[in-house]
Amino acid sequence: MEKIIGDWHTKVMLSEDEAKDICKMGDGEECCAFLVCGNDSFECIRMSYPANVSIFSRLKKGTIKEKGEGGWSGCAWQSKL
Repeated sequence: MEKIIGDWHTKVMLSEDEAKDICKMGDGEECCAFLVCGNDSFECIRMSYPANVSIFSRLKKGTIKEKGEGGWSGCAWQSKL
């Protein structure tokens, strides 16, 4: 896992195994809604403004399959590196 902290967002890059273990990728509704896939990598956008705004909105409206909001043990945006 690689975490880059900026003024307006924190970029967290994860491997596929980390996405499965930490963000619950593949666990349906349990999966974190803030996990996104890029070019051969995964990223947590929980603390990435403005990308996270649409996810927060969709969670509030209930229009997204994934219901996880992170914050659990080992969560990428909360853990210290």
